[in-house]
Order: sequence, then structure tokens, then C-alpha cells
Amino acid sequence: MSLHGSGTRPQDVTGTPATPEANGIDQLPADLQDERLIATSGISGAVSAFTARLRSGDLGSVPVVVGLIIIWAVFQIANGSKELLDEVATGKVTGEEEIWSHTDLWDFQANVDGALVGFNVLREIAEARDPELVRTLDERFDALNALLATHGSLEAGFKHYDELSQDEIQALAAAVDALSEPLSKLTSTITGAG
Repeated sequence: MSLHGSGTRPQDVTGTPATPEANGIDQLPADLQDERLIATSGISGAVSAFTARLRSGDLGSVPVVVGLIIIWAVFQIANGSKELLDEVATGKVTGEEEIWSHTDLWDFQANVDGALVGFNVLREIAEARDPELVRTLDERFDALNALLATHGSLEAGFKHYDELSQDEIQALAAAVDALSEPLSKLTSTITGAG
């Protein structure tokens, strides 16, 4: 069977045309109608039919599927931001990789930057739902980035982690904790699931 609109109807194993009527079915389900449309009219026919359904307002389950994809993406972004910061709290701020790579502060900064990117993607929605949370997150990201900047930068390089004093390490840990708490509220704020 050609999917490029050969004009011939698909047949079942007995040679009978595979039509709903021949099989005692009055109406094909939407997904099978689309398969039949592709088989008889090609992909362009299916796209045209879908476009016509959109224009007529007959969207079927499209809004539900799109909505679920958007919610899934929001969860991934918000939770991903929190996970990046959790990785800092459980690994980078402890200096666990320093013995091997001497890049803990570079990794620390990269994770903070990644968490900030995720937050910024969701900023507009968060601002509409909880402007105070957004202000708090902005302040805490700024404070953590300012503290990291006292130890170097991605461009110029950072001190090696083993060059930090215990007080400096504790200050970094406290700044991460201060940011982590409000960042943990982002997903529920965006989705209204809290």
C-alpha cells in the first residue's frame, strides 16, 4: 500500500476493499480516519484535513494533548532548576570533585546559571501568580552570584576549592540554602499544584 495517494483503496487479506462500510462499520475512529486519509490522499491530504479541522474548531483531543505537553515541560523546567541547585548543595559545595578536577566552583557557577535560565523561562508565569516569590528568587540568585564572583568567574577562572576558607565554604552553602527554599516553590506556583 502506498502512503503517497496512489488512488487505490487498501484491501484486506481476502481482496475486499478495506472500507468501513465493507466491514460493517458506520464511522471510523478519528485516528483510523487519519490513517485512511494518509493511505488514500498522502501526507498532504492529511495535513489539509487537519488544517480544515483546526479552522472549523473541531480540535478533538489536540488542546488536551498540547496542555499536557505544556504542563510536562513546566514541571521539567522548574524541577530541573531545583535539581541543578540540589546538585550544588549535595556535591559542589562540599568540594567532593575537587580532588579530581579542581573545577568545583566552575561547576557550581554553571549549575547556578542553569537554574537561573530555567527560572527565567518561567518568570512571566511566576510573576503573574506570585510576584513576591519572583522578587525573592531574584534577590537570592543575585546574592549567590555576587558571592561566587568574589572567588572568580567562568571567564577569568575561579580559585581552587581547596583554597577557600571554611567560612567561605559555609557562606556559599548558606547562600545555596537561601535560594533553594524559594526555588522549591516554583513548580507548585506555576502549576497551581500547591
